[in-house]
Amino acid sequence: MKLSKPLFAAVLGLTLTAPAIAAEYNANHFFSERHSMVRGPYVDWAQRVAERTNGEVTFRVFSAGSLLPPAASLQGLRDGVAQVSYHAGTYTPAELPIANLIGNMAFYNTDPMVMAFASTEFGLTNPAALQEWSKNGIVFGGGYSTSQYFMMCNKPVETLADVAGKRLRMAGGAWTRFAEHIGAVPVSIPSSEMYTGLDTGSLDCAVAAADALDSFSLKDVVTSMNTLEIGNYYAGFEWGYNKGFWQGLTADQRDVLFDEMAYELANHRVEFDADVTKAVSSATDGGMKIFEPDAALQQALAEFVVADEAALIENAKRRGVENPEQILTEFKAVVDRWAELLEGVDRTDTDALAELAKTEIYDPLDAETYGTN
Repeated sequence: MKLSKPLFAAVLGLTLTAPAIAAEYNANHFFSERHSMVRGPYVDWAQRVAERTNGEVTFRVFSAGSLLPPAASLQGLRDGVAQVSYHAGTYTPAELPIANLIGNMAFYNTDPMVMAFASTEFGLTNPAALQEWSKNGIVFGGGYSTSQYFMMCNKPVETLADVAGKRLRMAGGAWTRFAEHIGAVPVSIPSSEMYTGLDTGSLDCAVAAADALDSFSLKDVVTSMNTLEIGNYYAGFEWGYNKGFWQGLTADQRDVLFDEMAYELANHRVEFDADVTKAVSSATDGGMKIFEPDAALQQALAEFVVADEAALIENAKRRGVENPEQILTEFKAVVDRWAELLEGVDRTDTDALAELAKTEIYDPLDAETYGTN
């Protein structure tokens, strides 16, 4: 159920504010502060933004859903409850059909670095995407990508036959259809509920990035992990801004935000993958078994990737997207461009990656005009 704008603001005791009169603004994320998507891109980022703007743009970071629950982050951002927020597009398919269309292309290229940079460029420059953000009262600041999704299970799951009938936590959309394709039962729940599901037996596997073994303590309830790469998640945005707030900023302040988002776009990917390595190592030391997918499971995934594009297009049309085929073609071109740009680049060199994000994505933007329409 959606709250009306006046009621939403009244419940939280907040009102829309313009940068000229506000001393502190709200930054919202529903992951915990220790997660790589929060500690760098929100906590450290907010500190640097405050320093570089001499305190004129200061954010108070709310994490773990303490300001807005996941499903309400888009509305809360639009209504000014938060001035910047993370949002997972799967919660609002009707409001963000284009963001979900490209977000469900997660099987086209499963390189998280490529998809983080590509989804950011697309969200900042594609006319159809920009129109969608504006229609929702927000300004897109930058994207992200999780690391590859794996099956983390409380029982052995190695082969296609093993998956049959298993209850898999999925992120919705293409992941749900993939579960059905391989004969599993998709269960759509937030990441915060994965632990309980595995612990109580209502889930057999959680399909998510493997950092969740630590960040969501899944290593306590997981006994095996299958390394089939089941896409990676990047739908929505890592930074979206309330339109009124953004338009009240000066061009110099927007340039600071561009620079710091470029840095954290890179840093987040480096940190996320490092967290995955650490979490998997810790879990295997604790007894978790690693299974490679059998040939039948790999073949089933390959067949799904080819077949599912028609479902993506049909779903997008049903939600009112014009020319989804063209949008997917344009997105694939951006993905392929980033696959080339990142070829041979050290994936652990945050500064080099950040410079690439800055020069190729953010520097071409006009801080005077971006997000003002």
